[in-house]
Amino acid sequence: MQNVISELLGRIILEGKKQGFQQKDIAEKAGITQETLSRSKKASDIQLSTLVRLAGAVGLRVTLSPKHPVLEKILAGDVFGEN
Repeated sequence: MQNVISELLGRIILEGKKQGFQQKDIAEKAGITQETLSRSKKASDIQLSTLVRLAGAVGLRVTLSPKHPVLEKILAGDVFGEN
């Protein structure tokens, strides 16, 4: 579970950086402190509501999708086994 949370937080932060935001900006837009974001990254633990707010702060949303091998390959850009 820790890897999933770390990956999600990483994607949120990367999207924020693409938009010119620093981590403190993302945290502020989500209504949390930068310290809370940093602790969440280090501990790889975060409340779902906080994760949803962080994602929304950079224009993303948290969704669930069925675990399906073909879908995973499409999302990874590896449909033809090139990666």
